[in-house]
Amino acid sequence: MKFKNIFFGFLRAWLLVTIFYGGSLYANNRMFLILEDYHYVDSDFPPYFFEKNIDTGEITKVVDMQNTFQFKSYSLNLADDMKLYETEVKPVLLKWGEGIEPYQEQTDKASSFSRYMVEQINKELDKNFPLGKVHIATYKGKIEAVSYAEDVEVVGLEEPKIKTIVANPEGLITNQTTTPKGGGSSLLNRMIQEFKEKGVDKIRLYSVDDEYYLKRGWQIKPETEAEIEIDPNFNSDSFDSDSDSDSNFNSDSDSDFENEGACGGGG
Repeated sequence: MKFKNIFFGFLRAWLLVTIFYGGSLYANNRMFLILEDYHYVDSDFPPYFFEKNIDTGEITKVVDMQNTFQFKSYSLNLADDMKLYETEVKPVLLKWGEGIEPYQEQTDKASSFSRYMVEQINKELDKNFPLGKVHIATYKGKIEAVSYAEDVEVVGLEEPKIKTIVANPEGLITNQTTTPKGGGSSLLNRMIQEFKEKGVDKIRLYSVDDEYYLKRGWQIKPETEAEIEIDPNFNSDSFDSDSDSDSNFNSDSDSDFENEGACGGGG
């Protein structure tokens, strides 16, 4: 019976990996960016809102010209930064991970990826793996986007990866007009600039929206062979079979009407 459970657990894990990596849910393209070719600046990704005309019902995009996103990073290999992550960022991710009703695809993805980021960091801690850096974008003191990426001080400068990036699920609610948007794009842009300043030539991630990245200079990395590894400690029960997004892909889709959000993760 134990062997049977192990076998079916492994089979379920393999099927999940095949689905997630096979692109039936997401684009699943390894992408990379040559930083020398990247020329955006902070002002290219300002916070914005959607406003609804009471008389016509028309929705318009309004950029906040008075405020900007602010950024902060936490090096999780440092005890003090880990404590700050635990008190300042983790509760936000857990809150986002609770989900929003009624169901919408983008908010559900963001909630799933928020939970995954917490689980990812916890797993690395448990296994004593080298930890990365958590990056956040805030608007008027409130966190609107979070990312987890490799720390070049730990892994070196050769093609570090962005592991997870996610935006506030409330900002992804269709036609919402109260939560700022653009945080994910702004955070990704700031991270790229920081990598560039440290001397990194190229970064990588998994894409769940190729169009977003391609028009910003990213390129698709040719795949010559499958590079999937099954974790022998993988717990298939940790995945919710009713959710279409509990994977190690990541999402931050900032816009209800046009794709302006960073969507991807490291691989």
